[in-house]
Amino acid sequence: MKKFAFAALLAALCLSAAAAFAENPAVPNVGAPALITALGQSQDANFVNLLAKRKKLNTVYDLHVFNKDVDWSKYKSLFIVLGGSGKGLGAAGLDMPSEIARSNELIAGAKAAGVKVVAFHIGGEDRRGPNSEPFLPYTGESDFAVVRTDGNADGYFTKLCTEKNVPLYLIEKTSELQKILPELLK
Repeated sequence: MKKFAFAALLAALCLSAAAAFAENPAVPNVGAPALITALGQSQDANFVNLLAKRKKLNTVYDLHVFNKDVDWSKYKSLFIVLGGSGKGLGAAGLDMPSEIARSNELIAGAKAAGVKVVAFHIGGEDRRGPNSEPFLPYTGESDFAVVRTDGNADGYFTKLCTEKNVPLYLIEKTSELQKILPELLK
């Protein structure tokens, strides 16, 4: 009887793990090169850039890029890393309204050029404060979203992505991007 109970428990755990894994959609190949920028000027974008460089991926990193300065014919994808930073905005010489305008223009420019937009929210719960809130809805403008689960504890991204029909890929740790970034940029 003990062997049967153990086998049943083991099977249940395996099925549970498989179901959790199956919840994430396939990672699409959005194409390289990718332009990486932050919407909200958080340093989370720098982390995405560092991982991309470590993996020798074809990316360009520009925290302060404006749509008027982008030749979209050079890019296949735009990686927008979401998270507000008052210090980052100040260092960039931007305020909240000008950063929102820059964000709107970048996304509109990318979409007009047929460039795929991938949203990242990797700062977790720390990037869900008042400085970040204006930038989180841009997830709904993306073609694919990668979100750390602790940043989605209230289901915000799940609800938004479901409403906007955006595939949502949840990660437990930011380091999981090491596997996802190469898949995005095959």
